[in-house]
Amino acid sequence: MSAYKLILLPADPWCPPVNCEQLAGELQTIGLIGEPVALEDNVFFPTGDNFLQLISFLGCSPMIELDPPADRATLLAASAAGKFCHLFLNCTASLAFRADSQCPPPRCPNCRQPAPDWQTAIETWQRNTAQSDWICNNCGFTGQLTDLSFRKTAGFGRTFIEIRGIYPSEAVPAAALLGTLQHLTNEPWKTIYIKE
Repeated sequence: MSAYKLILLPADPWCPPVNCEQLAGELQTIGLIGEPVALEDNVFFPTGDNFLQLISFLGCSPMIELDPPADRATLLAASAAGKFCHLFLNCTASLAFRADSQCPPPRCPNCRQPAPDWQTAIETWQRNTAQSDWICNNCGFTGQLTDLSFRKTAGFGRTFIEIRGIYPSEAVPAAALLGTLQHLTNEPWKTIYIKE
C-alpha cells in the first residue's frame, strides 16, 4: 500500500547523516513531533503541539487528520496508507534515493533536457553505488546522478524526515523548521513530494 508523503532532506545529498536520536530530540523540542510510537518493527512519531505552526498547509481548508487511530488493529494499515499525519525519521550511513512512483524524467543540469535513461542509471547505481557517473544523451555532459534535477519529485540523501498524510504541494515547511534543520546540519534543507 502506498502513501502520499512530504519529505524533508538536506539540499546537499552528500551531507553527513544526522544521528536519528539527536534529530528526534530537536524535533520534539520545537514541537514538530510527539513521543515515539512502536509500529511492528519500526517507530513513528505523531504530530507534536507545534506541528501546524511548523508545517504550513496551503489552500482554502485542507482536510488533515492529526490523530492516529486508537484501535491498534487499524493503526498499521492507516499508517501505510497515510490516513493521518505522522512522521518517520530515516538516517542512513549510505546514500539513498527516494522518488515518486510516477516521477517524471529529471533534467540534465547542463542542457536542461529530460534524461530518458535515468531509471536504468539509478537501478545500476543501486546495485553498485560505485557506478554513480551519468552521461547526458542530449549534450554529452558527464556528471553524477546526484547532479540530475528532479525538482520536487525525487532526491538523494542520508537523512529523511518523512511526513505521511500530506498530498503533493499541499504543505510546506515553515522558516522556523527549516532554520532548526539548517542549524543542526549546517546545510539548507529542501522538500520533495512523493507517493511510495
